[in-house]
Amino acid sequence: MMDKKYKNGRGARTAACYAALIALTIVFMFPLYWFFLNSLKSYEEIFQFPPKFFVWPLRFANYPEAYNYAALNFGQMLGNSFIITITSVIGAVVSSTIVAYGFSRLRWRGRDKVFVLVILTMIIPGEVVLTPLYFIYNRLQLLDTWFPMIAPFFFAKPFYTFMIRQSVMGIPVEMDESAVIDGCNVWQRLVYVILPQAKPALLAAMIMAMQDQWNNYLEPLIYINSNTKQTISVGLTFFSGMYNIQWNLVFAAAVIVALPILVVFVFLQKYFIQGVVVSGVKG
Repeated sequence: MMDKKYKNGRGARTAACYAALIALTIVFMFPLYWFFLNSLKSYEEIFQFPPKFFVWPLRFANYPEAYNYAALNFGQMLGNSFIITITSVIGAVVSSTIVAYGFSRLRWRGRDKVFVLVILTMIIPGEVVLTPLYFIYNRLQLLDTWFPMIAPFFFAKPFYTFMIRQSVMGIPVEMDESAVIDGCNVWQRLVYVILPQAKPALLAAMIMAMQDQWNNYLEPLIYINSNTKQTISVGLTFFSGMYNIQWNLVFAAAVIVALPILVVFVFLQKYFIQGVVVSGVKG
């Protein structure tokens, strides 16, 4: 009798847990659904009251209209964002990995103190250094180029360095010692021993760097003046007219812009979560 009551109580708790999870999933997924649905509405349907949570027919023509919008070269701006993002991701992962390796495996005087200083730079808002950087790039005649946006990613972002360093600290030192006995130098130990073991943290840093640069709005707005060199994050503002905003086209364009990040995260979310968790508990 007690076993039956225990099983019934356990089944009720499991059902309640699943019901709560389903309810929370609906709550968190609803903004994404509403965002996607608005991209398939006409301009008038977006402002209907009471709002409709499903419309028919769906207006798929919003997507080609947004892509071919006369006020901007959508395809070129999208290509610019791809080039800037891919280059920045490569620079961020490579530079942060090398610096994290130096902070975790190489012994040198003042290493831990310098690492603390690097971490403390994360508390400085990016807007604080934006003005002096603008004057520096202006003096170097680098404005209206992609250099001001890409270059900082080649100098080891502090958070990516911290995350990769924590992951490397969790790799047994004995593996390095075995590699030294086999004749590996410093760079060979990094490539053949550290990188395969730190793969989740590297992929997590890659996803974060991609998201940071792909969604970057302020720096392209300030540093780039030519529409032919502009990124798509700034290009979305071109849908704003003098008297009205084509909100249905804005939503359609935003869906197109958001898709690369969503696709990457869907396929790599396991490694992303693993990398963040491991980096947080090791070291």
